[in-house]
Amino acid sequence: MRHVDEPTALSQATQLADAIEDLAEKLVPEVIRAARKTEQGRRDLDRMEYALGTIGKALILTDYAIDQEKDIDKLKAFRQSQAN
Repeated sequence: MRHVDEPTALSQATQLADAIEDLAEKLVPEVIRAARKTEQGRRDLDRMEYALGTIGKALILTDYAIDQEKDIDKLKAFRQSQAN
């Protein structure tokens, strides 16, 4: 497991938030409707939905009081349950 120091982690959180907000602005209804018209587009929408679900679960499951190993185990279990 890779350890990230706190200043780096905080910087990454800011960068991720900025990127997610930017992507959310670009995901307009026309983009979604166009994607639904093709098999590849539908796969891409599924990938986005999965990624967003994983992000949401990570935010919910990562407990301040639990150690990082347990957090990672919870996230892996969630991802495995979604893959089945």
